Amino acid sequence: MHKISDKDKKIWNFYTSNLNSIKRIDKSKKFNAKTNSEKSKVLKSNIYFTLDSKTKRKLNNKKLAIDAIIDLHGKTEIQAFEIIKNFIKNSYFNELKSIIIITGKGSNNQGKLKLKTPLWLKGKELSRFVVGFEIMPNNQGGDGALFVKLKNKNKYKQ
Repeated sequence: MHKISDKDKKIWNFYTSNLNSIKRIDKSKKFNAKTNSEKSKVLKSNIYFTLDSKTKRKLNNKKLAIDAIIDLHGKTEIQAFEIIKNFIKNSYFNELKSIIIITGKGSNNQGKLKLKTPLWLKGKELSRFVVGFEIMPNNQGGDGALFVKLKNKNKYKQ
């Protein structure tokens, strides 16, 4: 067995004499420690799709880093929906947060993909991955492109 030095004894005595100043834990209360996965929120469908003003300002000033872009020119509605669905899910699971979907404007600015894409993003299947979206500024594609901000994968249960 090791002998304790006088210096260590003094430190120990000082420590034990000051224990009254330390708050005692009430042992009758249960400690409810949550694991990381329990702290996470469940990934639910979104109902609000507006972007915060900081993100809008960065987008307008071309200071927002874009993680991925997809171009739907020449695709049918069915093809475009499948492409968007896969693109958003892959982007989310690869932790991409800022993406652009180029739909094109269509004839007379009434293209089917331009009109349908916001509906798809708000739909039950994709809304749970989307924080919000906005038409791109005129100098960056305007009505023919959508900026989409995705949720942070690390904050949600899988």
